[in-house]
Amino acid sequence: MDKKKEHLAITTVPMQNWGDLYDKDEALKAGTIFKDLDLPFFAAKDIPSSEASGSDLMKSPEQKEREKMMCEIQKISFVLDDLRLYLDTHPDDSQGLAELKKAAACRKQLTAEFAEQYYPLTPDCLAEIYERQPESDCFCWQKGPKPWEGACV
Repeated sequence: MDKKKEHLAITTVPMQNWGDLYDKDEALKAGTIFKDLDLPFFAAKDIPSSEASGSDLMKSPEQKEREKMMCEIQKISFVLDDLRLYLDTHPDDSQGLAELKKAAACRKQLTAEFAEQYYPLTPDCLAEIYERQPESDCFCWQKGPKPWEGACV
């Protein structure tokens, strides 16, 4: 028997269609922006929420606001990543591209606001600071809390 001529299995994968999207808050919880792809393997509703904890009482108002902004950046970054993955297989989808452009602009605005209020998160944020203030000699990374200090989201 010639194994090269024998087919054990032929797989097919249905192509994803554009459908209803979750908003950025729900998308992060669901693990996808696409409602049609939200097929959980377990009852996620039984997982307790970690949004509020006793340690929140010890945080300063500035830390709470910083973490709130970081959470928004995290959400829009997730949406942006999911849209990029979708467009890898659907590069001609104009609706997907329009959503990607909106998400990219929103993320850029949020990271710029964060950098202005606190410290830069990315090299692009640093570049924007230097473009607005060419005379700046601040490297700025040292302004933010270190991850091991427990203040990063």
